[in-house]
Amino acid sequence: MLYKRQEYFRHSFGTPLKASFRILIGEAANESNPGDCLLLDISPGGTKIATDFNLPVEKEPVSVRLHFTLFETPIDIGGKVVWKKQSVGGFQYGIDFVEDPSISKLIVDELKIRRRTEVGATDGKKS
Repeated sequence: MLYKRQEYFRHSFGTPLKASFRILIGEAANESNPGDCLLLDISPGGTKIATDFNLPVEKEPVSVRLHFTLFETPIDIGGKVVWKKQSVGGFQYGIDFVEDPSISKLIVDELKIRRRTEVGATDGKKS
């Protein structure tokens, strides 16, 4: 599998963010039952997730639909698994999102708001 990393930024979460995914099955893109995962990092073009599920990406490309909330707006986006790595307690996957400029903008906007609130929360704390 080829993996591209020409994106201009990637936001890593200090504490992984809870999310869910569904595997898209067949030409009609029927969806599996949801599975839990954690977002480890994200960019407008893709994400790295961790899950207990061992997806069969070695046989053929696997398409998924992810559902998560970065700040307050729920995001639902499709993508393809581009790499897989076994990790402690499960697996990590690189997901390349289906291009959608409006979702990419929403991801950037939600990350900006999330970051502002995180920085604001730490600015108010005194040592």
